Order: sequence, then C-alpha cells, then structure tokens
Amino acid sequence: MKTSVFLTPPIKVVQLVDSLDLGGTERMSVNIANSLPNYGYESHLLVTRRLGGLSSFVREKSNLKAFNKKSKFDFVTFVKLLLHLRKIGPTIFHVHQTSIFWAILLKQFLPQTKLIWHDHFGQSEMLKLYSRKEMNWMMPYIDAVITVNDQIKDYWKERFPSRKKSIFYIANFPEFIEIERKSVQEGIPYIINIANIRKQKDQLTLLDALGIIKQKGYQFKADLIGEFVEHEWLELVKKRIIDLCLDMEVQILGPVNRVVPYLEIANIGILSSESEGLPVALLEYGMAALPTIVTQVGQCDEVLGYGKYGWVVPPKSAVQLASAIEEVILDPIKAKLKGQQLKTHIQKNYGPNNFMFEYQKVISHLEGNR
Repeated sequence: MKTSVFLTPPIKVVQLVDSLDLGGTERMSVNIANSLPNYGYESHLLVTRRLGGLSSFVREKSNLKAFNKKSKFDFVTFVKLLLHLRKIGPTIFHVHQTSIFWAILLKQFLPQTKLIWHDHFGQSEMLKLYSRKEMNWMMPYIDAVITVNDQIKDYWKERFPSRKKSIFYIANFPEFIEIERKSVQEGIPYIINIANIRKQKDQLTLLDALGIIKQKGYQFKADLIGEFVEHEWLELVKKRIIDLCLDMEVQILGPVNRVVPYLEIANIGILSSESEGLPVALLEYGMAALPTIVTQVGQCDEVLGYGKYGWVVPPKSAVQLASAIEEVILDPIKAKLKGQQLKTHIQKNYGPNNFMFEYQKVISHLEGNR
C-alpha cells in the first residue's frame, strides 16, 4: 500500500552503485529504490558494473539498468550512462561509495541535477588511517553527503567545516518483511554470521570464540554467509577452521541470495567486525527477533541499546565473545526476550519511515540551494 507521508512534487531520484552483489551498500541501494515510490518519488537504480544476486529484489525492474563498465576509463560506457541519465532527467543523483568518481564527471553534463554522495565507509574506527585525499578536490562538486553513522558525519564536518550544513547522518534500514521464526534441532544452537569474508569483518575472532565454546563441551552449528571479497582472508578462515577442529561445526556458505531462510532458523546472530558503519545485517538480525551479539564498533552498540537488546563485546576479544555466546546458550528465555525487544526497537527507530523523514530534510536542503 502506498503511504503519503510527504506532500512533495514528484522528484526523480536516480541511484548509482557499482554492483548489486551481496553487501551492505548494495542492500541499502535496493532498499532505498524499493521504498522511494511509496513516498511519491520516481525511482531509478543504475549499476555501473554488474547486477549481482540482489538484482532479483528490485521491485521496479523497468527502472533497473546495468552498464557493464570494463574499467574506470571505459569511455563508451560513460557515454551510454550519460545518455541514459539525460533521458531520465534526474532531480537527484544519489550515488553510493566509489561510484562518486564517475558521478562527478557525469554531473558536469547535468547542470540542473543535485548530487548526493552516500558514504558507506565501514572502517569508521580507522578514519584517520584512510584520509581519502581525493575528497579535497571532489567535495566542491558534491551538493550533499549522507553518512551511515555519526562518526563519519563528524569526521567530514570537521574536515570540511564550510560544508557542515550539507552533511547528514541517516541510519540504514532493513527490508521490512515479516520473518517467521522456526525451531531448529533441539539442544543444538545454530549460529549465523552474515558478513562478507574480509579482514574487516574479522571472522577469525569469531572462530576463536567458537573454539573456546567447543572446548567447554557445547554443541553448535555455525554458518558464515557472505561474498568472498578477500581471497587471502578466506584462506586464513579455512585454515583456522581446520586448526581449531571446527570443520564439523562450521561451514562457509559464501554468498546467499536469500538470507531470510537462515534468519528464520537461527538461534544466534553474530557480527565480530573490527570496524563497522551501521551494518544492514545487524538490522536484519533484529527484524528476525534474533538474539544478537556484536562488537562495539560503529553504531552497533547504539542499535543494541548499549546492551539492553543484545550483547556488546569489545572487538578482537575471543574470550568475551565466547562468554556472550555461552550466556545466550545457557539462558534461552533471556535471549529470546532480548531478541523480541531488539525487533521492536528496530521497527520503531530504523524503519523506512525514519530514513525517508531524514531523507526529505536532505532534499529540502538541496531544493533551498537551487
């Protein structure tokens, strides 16, 4: 059902993203594309490289188009993309992460279009190590910046004080689908970790924690679900599973198009990242009312009410992560209650209504600067 929250004239929003592989940035681009029409916006989603597994979740297939970019110097594809943009005539050009490089060039041929850069940078604890010096010359061409957590917003405001009023934090939101929890094998907890296989997501600490849990005599099953982003890290993860004798308990599923079936049967959702923004997977755990354990990075502790709706542990601490897992296993009633409270908290504070309310503020800012 269409909702009429904002009485605004029709605005054409064209999103640009590198791919629709299974990742947080890509999921958010799909969630935004699916939500915009419900609030009176015309929505288009353009993909510079390849569609990927998330393309099947885009509702308006006629407004989804991939351009199969071969390299950053692919002039032919650049022209095709520009011609398509001119045909649409976007009011807002909303680009995600590294798509900003081409977007700035494209905008030079679209003088009436406002450019929003959505910064999904996940390593918010390491901002000083990744200076992204290219932003010094790129920022003047960007009309507004949306960040996925407060740390990144504050960083950009401090770095570009003259642009403070055009830098916004808007929390990610999950696809709002009803997830029906199902029981799994009695007495054997099923643990899921939905995170791309890369160093930042620190699956090694999770495996070390599971090794501790096994040594204490607990039975469990665990699946690692995510794209194989860093193959050297994948090999380390495989080796750690063997070294800890976890090959009967843990399997690496890799990329999965539909995570809902796993959310429905899981007992525990874990994110063991060494740094984060605001992971969409965490919001999906919450929508499934899943007892959840996260590391204290990015906005994770805020989403869990600083421990009220789940368990928050320091990053890279296998011992404390194992302790939290053990507590969930030993007190399923408390765990279930926290999972239900997390779902209520996310529905109230991290839904599409919240995102679109803040998004309208960005649009109003841009409209006021025309």
